Amino acid sequence: MTAVAAKNAFGPVLEASLREAVAVTKNRREVAAIFSKECVRALADSFLADPRKADLATGKLALFDAVMAQMDINRHIDASRRAIADGDGIVADATYFASLSDRAPPRIS
Repeated sequence: MTAVAAKNAFGPVLEASLREAVAVTKNRREVAAIFSKECVRALADSFLADPRKADLATGKLALFDAVMAQMDINRHIDASRRAIADGDGIVADATYFASLSDRAPPRIS
């Protein structure tokens, strides 16, 4: 469906999205998709890590916020994995932890 058609018939577009995802095009290129909230919930159930599922269940995050937070976390994880694969990671061995201890400010009791 074109963006103009979606704009001019938004109510029917929403009704159609309850049956199936609706792709929206602009200049013959897909630019958006409209999904029912039930579809997004099903996606979230399979996509969210347990901490985000807990945030969703307790109301700490709304559905879309939980999905966006998980996407952000996944981007960071992917970037970290690429860095490690490229040899840019840090080896967390005894020497590394000793250097952290050396840099830590002394505790005041």
